[in-house]
Amino acid sequence: MAEVSGLRLPEGSRYRRDMPLPPAQRDETYVANFDLRTLVYDAIDGPERISLFCPRLLNLWPLLRDGLRLDGVPVRPRRHRFLRFERLDLPKTARGELTVEIDGMQLALPVHPAAPDLFADLDVMIAMVKDTPPDWIVDWANYHVSAHGAQGLILLDNGSDSDLIQETAARLKDDTSLNRVAIVSVPFPYGGKSKGRFVVPAKYLQVAMLNTMRARFLGQARGLLSVDVDEFVEPFLSDGPHKTIFDLARARAVGCVTFTGRWAFAPHASGPQPQRVHDHTDPEATCDNPKWCMVPGGWADRFALAVHRPAGPLFGLTRSRSARYWHFRATTTGWKTPRFETSPTGHRDPALVTAMQHHLP
Repeated sequence: MAEVSGLRLPEGSRYRRDMPLPPAQRDETYVANFDLRTLVYDAIDGPERISLFCPRLLNLWPLLRDGLRLDGVPVRPRRHRFLRFERLDLPKTARGELTVEIDGMQLALPVHPAAPDLFADLDVMIAMVKDTPPDWIVDWANYHVSAHGAQGLILLDNGSDSDLIQETAARLKDDTSLNRVAIVSVPFPYGGKSKGRFVVPAKYLQVAMLNTMRARFLGQARGLLSVDVDEFVEPFLSDGPHKTIFDLARARAVGCVTFTGRWAFAPHASGPQPQRVHDHTDPEATCDNPKWCMVPGGWADRFALAVHRPAGPLFGLTRSRSARYWHFRATTTGWKTPRFETSPTGHRDPALVTAMQHHLP
């Protein structure tokens, strides 16, 4: 288990992040999920400098900027703003103990050394979970080990029950053949939809963590696949030009491939179901949000990572019809919205059934 720095404003502090959405347009869900207090997710001592990875700071930027201290002395970071997160870079020579002073209080900001050797030369998966059944996570990992040669896993735990995540860690060690697993605790508010087309996003955590983990652990990884636990990348043909999704990404000039998917259904499901019981698909039920696989150090890796649109201005060059994923309709705990129903026009899919039998015997 790994920790992040996790600097948050004290509960009793008079400061809070302002919600971008006007009060009249906020509902209870927006307010409940919004992150009011997090200043820094993680501080990483990289090969050149210390970098702080933060949610969008908005009105809290002056507070963090003016309060940041290095060995008790004010230090000014260089600010890089992205759509859903920010990175603050300290001067190259700045090394020492970091704190943030707010209203006379000194808040500790632990710094973690980058550990790129942890996943060196491995094809790695990354996903975020919250109270996800260990069986689902183990099946998801084993499927991608078998179908696509996955070797490593970074699992971002968004505040799961402690016993459940301990069981997950033990199962991943005992019941998979992954070479390396890092479970990283990220117990911060997940955020919600912005509720407006031209409103600053209100969901920061997942995108920020993708970029944080890249800086901390993935500098020497061979490949990185971003798919959720309720998604399986379809297996490739054995006689095709590429054996795995990682191979396909390495074959692309930009070092990244994005691909869309389709829903898979569990007939008569009335509650949460594992991936392996899904055997129906519907040609009309497509998933248009792309998933991606990237080569660390490639051209696409020069830009900020995102859940669905990595590679920055090179995104248009990453799309491929050579890969697809299944999105399992009932593999959910319903923490966002219940979606257990099957498709009224779905049919049993021989390719899906065969993949499950072969890669999850």
